[in-house]
Amino acid sequence: MRGEEFSVEGCRRYLADRGYSVQGPDTRHVVPLGVQDPTEHSLCDGLVGVYSNGLHIGAIFLILGVSFLGTAIPIAGKFFPVLSRYPFVFVIAKTAATGVLLSVSTIHLIHEGAMAFREECMDETLKLYKPAYFLFALVAVLLMQLLDIQLGEIAERWLKAQSTADAAAAAEEASALADEGDAAEQPPQQPQERDGNFVELDAGLTGDAPDVDAAGCDAVVAPAKGVSDDSTPAEKPKRDDCPAALAVNEAPSCPYAHASEHRAESKDDDFAAHGHQHLAVRPPRDMNSIRRVIAAVCMEFGVTLHSVFVGLAVGLTTDAELRPLIVALVFHQMFEGMAMGSRLVDADFHAGLEVVLALVFSVSAPAGMAAATIAVSVSRDAMTGTGFVTLMGVLDSLCGGILLYLAFTLLLGDFVADLKHHCADGRPYRLWKKIGMFVALWIGMGLMALVGNWL
Repeated sequence: MRGEEFSVEGCRRYLADRGYSVQGPDTRHVVPLGVQDPTEHSLCDGLVGVYSNGLHIGAIFLILGVSFLGTAIPIAGKFFPVLSRYPFVFVIAKTAATGVLLSVSTIHLIHEGAMAFREECMDETLKLYKPAYFLFALVAVLLMQLLDIQLGEIAERWLKAQSTADAAAAAEEASALADEGDAAEQPPQQPQERDGNFVELDAGLTGDAPDVDAAGCDAVVAPAKGVSDDSTPAEKPKRDDCPAALAVNEAPSCPYAHASEHRAESKDDDFAAHGHQHLAVRPPRDMNSIRRVIAAVCMEFGVTLHSVFVGLAVGLTTDAELRPLIVALVFHQMFEGMAMGSRLVDADFHAGLEVVLALVFSVSAPAGMAAATIAVSVSRDAMTGTGFVTLMGVLDSLCGGILLYLAFTLLLGDFVADLKHHCADGRPYRLWKKIGMFVALWIGMGLMALVGNWL
């Protein structure tokens, strides 16, 4: 190689042509000192590269629409009769959502927490315990178990109190109806004689009062023909003693009339309660419903908080990094939205509350992206440094533990229950349904794990 310019690549080719195997550092990807590698981005440093607000703002609205679409698909399925006739479709959606939760909790959250704990600017105290991210995740798991047990006990006491109150109300109503029935079976009263004059009392038994005015009371108790009225004014019947006047001024003394009034009041109460339930959550009537509600609310909290952090991370990227991340984030929000919507449908919330919870999830990632975009427009170093990285690492690990607990609770609870119900002996297509449930679980997990390569 005399007379030739020496270079690393020239030496490599020269030795390779002569059968030598050269091992050593590849200098093609060596970045000069002080220049950041464009393939990596650290939250400890400020942004290096082109950052256009227009591209990031457009991405915010794109992710908002995709997030709401993913959440709305399972919810809208309740209003289509075709899907309502095939409840196994919702079982497949729930099963895929469980697989999505498994990947989100481990690959997306706990892994992201581990990467944050490896940053150079991470708090030195937390660096002393290397698996700190797993420790925070386990703490979240145990806290979720404690919360789940306590909420279950509270729900059981509430259900017992409700059942006791319902039983007491039913017994009271049955007793009242029995008393009214006994009163209805009593024989009619005979006409009472007062000073040779007869007063008819059968009007009160029929519930039809005679058509008299206030002055007609004396006519009712007037002496019979041929009988003189020798009684003194003090001995004359008073208006209060007149049954006809009572029939006019007061409600009839018929027990069936009171029963009708009671039914009318009950109907009004039912109507008021029905109107009130349109503005509130329908109270669940069994423990399984309550547990589904708890799981849906906890999942809403964990997934929404995770999406905020994902939005922050995506918003703190340059244009070159954002373009491939947008594709991954679209699938990420679509899968998470479908998982969230499936759990909301399973919890059987009121339609208005389902829409509110769907909107909360839908705006979570765009809110994080918007906050990051505003911060970068003010200063490129706004969301960097020890405090921000520590917060991201700790919260990612905690949210990962929350969703991991929910994922295994659903995997060992709902999945097994649905499997026994839809794939029991004697059920049609039980083998194909079982295969479909396992395939949906694996596909949900696999697709979200694939997206985790970029997010």
